[in-house]
Amino acid sequence: MREPAVGWTFADAAGAPVGEGEVLLWWLGQAGFLLRGGGATVLVDPYLTPEGPRRFPPPFPAADAAGVDAVLVTHEHGDHLDVDVARAFAAAGSTARWVVPEPVVERVAALGIAPELIVPAQPGRPVAVGPVRVDPVPAHHGVDMTDAYGTGAELSGGLVRFLGYVVDLGGTRVFHSGDCLAYPGLAEEVARREAHVVLLPVNGRDAQREAAGIVGNMSAEEAVGLAVAAGAEVLVPMHWDMFERNPGHPSRAVAVAERDHPELTVVVPSRTRPLGLRRVPRPPGAAA
Repeated sequence: MREPAVGWTFADAAGAPVGEGEVLLWWLGQAGFLLRGGGATVLVDPYLTPEGPRRFPPPFPAADAAGVDAVLVTHEHGDHLDVDVARAFAAAGSTARWVVPEPVVERVAALGIAPELIVPAQPGRPVAVGPVRVDPVPAHHGVDMTDAYGTGAELSGGLVRFLGYVVDLGGTRVFHSGDCLAYPGLAEEVARREAHVVLLPVNGRDAQREAAGIVGNMSAEEAVGLAVAAGAEVLVPMHWDMFERNPGHPSRAVAVAERDHPELTVVVPSRTRPLGLRRVPRPPGAAA
């Protein structure tokens, strides 16, 4: 693992001014994000354990973030549902709400999160986190290659096991796909919710990794295509950096967008500090 880079602390990000209509976005590595806006602070798939085969250290200790309003978990894999994060929050007496796929509720409770803080999520059942709306969307993934690539409903009594979320932060809507393929109908799901920013995996999939039991994701090219088809303004590539056995690279997404879709902005953020996003609405009558 590389040495930690000098960067922001969680307290820095929590105390940074965020104006009306602005969103603070901090990529934490892998599929983890800190989102602030609309009066709430939310973590999505925070992978903050300092242990294991990760290539980069976490940007801050999990316990530092125990005061967030909510943690959104897309599925049960350890780089998305980090057991060390859950245990640190439980030990700190955190009152953050945990929005998790309904089939994963018991696992989260077993890690010490109080049942009254766990919100079972399913598509079609929006969740309110204070003033922020969270809209679950089905993802196509797998616990392992024996059940890839679907929603996991066959393992869970018909309940969707793998989710993405559209998070409405004061009018700026961010879609986090979780681990997912660009399956037919997903672009329409995201477009219907008018997501402005999409956080999509770009590590792809191939026979060699699948033979090793690694359930894949959409490729960089597929991520760009999905973002464009969904009408998103900004694509943030994710899930490409953390593990030697499952790499990708955002440069492919940048190149495809530059060549074929100049209307799409691709942002590759730093893991050491957040960035601010503010939408600029198109003036009435402006050309497309």
